[in-house]
Amino acid sequence: MNKTAMERLEFTKVTALLSDYAMSETAKRRAVQLEPIHDEKKIRRWLNETTEACKIIEKSSSIPVHSLHGVEQMITMVDKGYILTPEQFGFLGAFLDSVKKIKRFMVKQEYIAPTISSYAYSLYELSDLADEIARSIRNNTVDDYASRALTKIRSKIASTEEKIKAKLAQIMKNSASYLQEQVVIVRNGRYVVPVKSECKRKFSGTILDQSSSGQTVYMEPKDLNKLQDELTFLKVEEELEVQKILGQLTEMTAMYKQELQINIEGMVSYDFIFAKAKLSRSMQGNEVQLQPDEGLQLIQAKHPLLGVNAVPLTVELGKEYMALVITGPNTGGKTVTIKTVGLLAMMVQSGLHIPADSNSSFCIFKDIFVDIGDQQSIEHSLSTFSSHIRNVIDILQKSRKDTLIILDEIGSGTDPQEGMGLAISILEALYRSGAMFIATTHYSELKDFAEKANGFQNGSMDFDIETLQPLYKLIIGKGGESQAFTIAQKLGMSLEIIKRAKEITHQQPRSERVILKNVVPYEKNQKQKAQEKKQMTTYQAGDVVWISHLQTKGIVASGANSRGELELLVKNQKMMVNHKRVQPFIEAEDLYPDNYDLDQVFDSKEVRKKKKVMGRKHVEGLKIDHEE
Repeated sequence: MNKTAMERLEFTKVTALLSDYAMSETAKRRAVQLEPIHDEKKIRRWLNETTEACKIIEKSSSIPVHSLHGVEQMITMVDKGYILTPEQFGFLGAFLDSVKKIKRFMVKQEYIAPTISSYAYSLYELSDLADEIARSIRNNTVDDYASRALTKIRSKIASTEEKIKAKLAQIMKNSASYLQEQVVIVRNGRYVVPVKSECKRKFSGTILDQSSSGQTVYMEPKDLNKLQDELTFLKVEEELEVQKILGQLTEMTAMYKQELQINIEGMVSYDFIFAKAKLSRSMQGNEVQLQPDEGLQLIQAKHPLLGVNAVPLTVELGKEYMALVITGPNTGGKTVTIKTVGLLAMMVQSGLHIPADSNSSFCIFKDIFVDIGDQQSIEHSLSTFSSHIRNVIDILQKSRKDTLIILDEIGSGTDPQEGMGLAISILEALYRSGAMFIATTHYSELKDFAEKANGFQNGSMDFDIETLQPLYKLIIGKGGESQAFTIAQKLGMSLEIIKRAKEITHQQPRSERVILKNVVPYEKNQKQKAQEKKQMTTYQAGDVVWISHLQTKGIVASGANSRGELELLVKNQKMMVNHKRVQPFIEAEDLYPDNYDLDQVFDSKEVRKKKKVMGRKHVEGLKIDHEE
């Protein structure tokens, strides 16, 4: 699905929350990389997994999922021929114990969670490997009884160390006057005593080290040489036996490489599934119904990142109408509303529960496109308007059936008259593409348009007139008002100024300010085409028409050409405008007397003089330029 839309709708924040509930690093990565899909069968399975996991959590809060600490790296090391350490085998043993526990735990949940409990049957307990690790490794070290040889060697080591300590005690007692203190110290793996530097020649032994001050030398008593050599040899034997045991365990582990990888994948899957369930419970989520090709219906839905105190949203799209136009004042919650719809759609198609009534339903969108917020590019020196338009152009090219389009403040950032005309034209094109879409706007003309155009519905954000505070509640079927006059009056602006403002604003009937066009997403039938052709021929020179997208009047200079374009005089400039973009205002016969010379309207005084001269006689070099 479109990565930009996922970022704009903050889907990545939801996956970050999901990641926090996972235990293993692999499950955390899977959560962060989660993306919406449009495979209906897989979506249903993912949603069902989340639902079953929620049922298990409700029954038991303690789920024996392992964090996989170091286990995946161990399998890689074994595959490369490395011998594992006792500590690593300790982790592997704990992992196998968790596999055994979760397998038995999930089998017991078969009644309430038949799907995810069945995954446990694919796990391998590997009892022989687990038992061998438990027998050989204790407290992250190789146990004395891991092998008979090791038991014998360590017994000899203990006996030899006891003899050495007894000898040391006797030597220290007999040579107390030569020693700095009565302590036994180990240097280079051998037992030594601290002898005063001035007494080193009197003490029988070998110097192995000395203090930094030089006042003490550490000497191995001569009587200990043979015992210490024997101890050193025994420790070498011990290390060789330990490595032999670890090598055998590693070989045994390598034999079960495939089974261990399956266990790891199974544990990661359970970790990820239960993370989805924990996220669902945290946001009081529900599994909603999946109804392909039937639009969407949100009931008491909340934005998942705003918490339980968010104002619930109820809205439909794709059944009785394909497009929703939301109007209303700033800070009223329009942007949050459209983000909520898009984000929840993404969550559903990712197998996640959403904070909405379980009777809510969603169709499956193959893609979601979004134009929200200021996407100005400083690097490319693009204006805010240019950036939005480029994004909208891209959306128009990709818009089709089974896509959801979300547009915030469509047509804003430029001249209001042109922006309004552009906004309506864009909405018409989107509707013809077959896509479902939601748009917010400040233009009241779009509210009028949505009220009368087929397939469109108005919506507005509720506003408390008394407190001048937004209520963040969407009202379907009613266009919003800017509330500018009401707010200004309540804040103390004089009634005279407000009255004059209303006169200026409403000097043209609202029905004359907007193109009221019957938008259909399919090819128009022949009857409609005939009606349009008839309308093309109704405009005569001198008629005054209202040009909606320019919010001004124009005078028809000539009737429609083969492309349906009228030549209009607008503010002393001639331009070509398609007949579909104008509406009748005043007919010529109501403005001018019979046989009135319309050249006085369209031609300059200089042109009229030339025409008069040329009408009487031929004048060499006299001509009328088209621009005149």
